[in-house]
Amino acid sequence: MSRVKTIESEIFELNQPSEVEYFRFHKKRYERFESFLKTQFAGTSQTKKMKALDIGSHYLHSSMILSKMNFEVDGMDVSVFWDMDFVKKRGAKFGITPIVENDLAKMPEFQSVHDRYDLVVFTEIFEHITFNPIQLWKTIHQILKPGGKIYISTPNSLALANWVRNFKNLITLKSVGITVDDIISKVTYGHHWKEYSPQEIKTYFGALSEDFHVTINPYHYKEYELKSPYLPFKLLAKLGNLTKTFAEELEVIVELKEKKVWKKGLSEY
Repeated sequence: MSRVKTIESEIFELNQPSEVEYFRFHKKRYERFESFLKTQFAGTSQTKKMKALDIGSHYLHSSMILSKMNFEVDGMDVSVFWDMDFVKKRGAKFGITPIVENDLAKMPEFQSVHDRYDLVVFTEIFEHITFNPIQLWKTIHQILKPGGKIYISTPNSLALANWVRNFKNLITLKSVGITVDDIISKVTYGHHWKEYSPQEIKTYFGALSEDFHVTINPYHYKEYELKSPYLPFKLLAKLGNLTKTFAEELEVIVELKEKKVWKKGLSEY
């Protein structure tokens, strides 16, 4: 049985409505993540215990998959998630070490940590970063082992449906970027303030360190029924997902092949 099937049973048995809805929406993304782990780590994880840090561990979905694949897992998130009773119990059940971190910009928990992790998982977080990220990535560079990897999933800013919608909002003088409705209607520590194109992501990590080697795979995981509401958006999304350039999501694999130089100094106010 796949690891995703295993955690699905765990989630549906508990039957927390918001979690079940979230899992169903993201299930194909988890399947892709499991496929990545099998391709990149399966042989190694059988011979030695690999160590992973799941940043933004949320309901521990990715952390549970990692645990089932023989990783030693640290799950890091803000206190609002680790304070949930079922998350605490799940972490204990799957052997996931809780790391409560409310200041992702500085990550004080890791200031004296070096070369600890084989994998850092950063799924559906990249687009939410609203602060200067240099210290964050410098810390990840520090705690990742040489040869280690960062796994990122994030929306593609060139996704066809979003591109057409943003263009329509611009030419009708309605808005540029994130809308007021998005800001007001969603509860989050950070909205999708910045979504990236593949070229921007390569520029981003290249500006930080030449030690980072970036591979980007466009893909999609959302399923749309071609009916109202938002039928034009769904049609455009499906059309874009038939291509690579305009697909909705990006799977980004950043390999730290060696640790020689950090290029970017901390910015000042």
